[in-house]
Parts: sequence; structure tokens; C-alpha cells
Amino acid sequence: MKQITLLFFLLIVTSCGSTYVVHDYDEQQDFDDYKTYGFFSEMDSGLTELDHKRLLAATEAAMQAIGFMKSETPDIYIDFKTIIKEGPSRNSIGVGLGSGGGGVNIGVGGAIPIGGPQTYLEITTDFVDAKRGQLVWQAIAEKRFFLNASPDNRTSFFQKIIKKSLAKYPAVKTN
Repeated sequence: MKQITLLFFLLIVTSCGSTYVVHDYDEQQDFDDYKTYGFFSEMDSGLTELDHKRLLAATEAAMQAIGFMKSETPDIYIDFKTIIKEGPSRNSIGVGLGSGGGGVNIGVGGAIPIGGPQTYLEITTDFVDAKRGQLVWQAIAEKRFFLNASPDNRTSFFQKIIKKSLAKYPAVKTN
């Protein structure tokens, strides 16, 4: 019984922190051509100034980790757009009621939401070919965002969401 309780608890804990990411890219592009990156100078991420700096720092670390170098004359430019959304709780408890007898079964079920509305941050990361000015790669990531989080938690949030966003960059070998 203890094992079932532990498994249920782990399932709840891990499901609450999921990051949803969608990737898309130009399949005709040779991504080995890209070695350097820079940020658009007119970027308006939609974040506060402090969160914008956290996002850029997390991206710089992640880009260096996959072998890119920052440059004043980059091969690709990186741009961000963000949307903060309020949504219903994604957690619920299922409830069911059933009865049967004499070969006839009747059942009624439903879900009861747990908690109030939640805030989610959607970050769109665009890689634009600097020479051609064309979008070559994009990731759209969404994760629950706590507006009252501490600066350390916000930094960790941006590090995790960028790492997950870049996980399927075409040049990265995934195991």
C-alpha cells in the first residue's frame, strides 16, 4: 500500500510542473551552417526588464552548451515573444457513480477542478537566418508561471524552459 501511495504522490508532483513544447523548422536548411548567434536589437519580449535579462542569460548559457558562440555578426538572430495566460486549473479529481443489476449497468462520471485559475507563460523562440532574414527554427513552450516567485525561482524557471525549448534543435543529437 505504501508503494501505491508513493507512486500516486510522484505522479501528482511530476504532472504539475510539465513544460509543453512544440518545435518546427525548415527541413531544407543545413543547420551545421550556424555557429554564431546574436539577439535582435529591437526585441520586445513582453517581459519585465528583470525577467527579460534572466531569459537572455538563460539562452546564452544554453546556446553555449550546444556549441554556439555569441557574435556581433551572427549566423542567426534569436527573437522572443511571450504571452501570459490565465487558465483554469489543469488538475482535477475524477468522480464516478455507477449501478448495475439484471444485465443493465448505468454510470455517471465527471471531474472536479482542484484549485483556482493558474497563470501560464508561453515563450516563442525564433531563430532567424541573419543573411536571408528568414525564420529557420521555432519553439513554442508553455509552463505554469508564478508571478510572485522569488528572483532565484524565476531564474530557474527561465533556465528550465529554455533548456526544454532547445532540446530538439535540429543540430542537437538526442539519445
